[in-house]
Amino acid sequence: MHISFAYTFTLLSVLLFVTAVISIIDAVARLRGRRGVGFLAAIELIAAILLILTQFVVISGFLGSDRILEIVLGVVLLLLLVFRGSVRRGFAAITVIALILDVVLLLLSLGWLHIPGLA
Repeated sequence: MHISFAYTFTLLSVLLFVTAVISIIDAVARLRGRRGVGFLAAIELIAAILLILTQFVVISGFLGSDRILEIVLGVVLLLLLVFRGSVRRGFAAITVIALILDVVLLLLSLGWLHIPGLA
């Protein structure tokens, strides 16, 4: 029995992975904080992990779409910027970077933004 795993990495999927990994790093840093936004950080962590999983596993139901998870992650990242909590200043920059990458990823997946060479 031969099982082959073939997955083609495109620039769009690499952008998705980078966005999700930065969001996971931000969520873990916020969960380790003393007070504040633990609930939002937990939602951010779950959404980022599910976003990575949708590239390899079929997730059925409401959260099965990449776009829904990108929207959820974007809203949570925006709320985390508004309600900072007890995270250091450097991690606010990580949140901004993750939010910008998520918005670019959402605009690319909706077809509202076209970057030549990025398929």
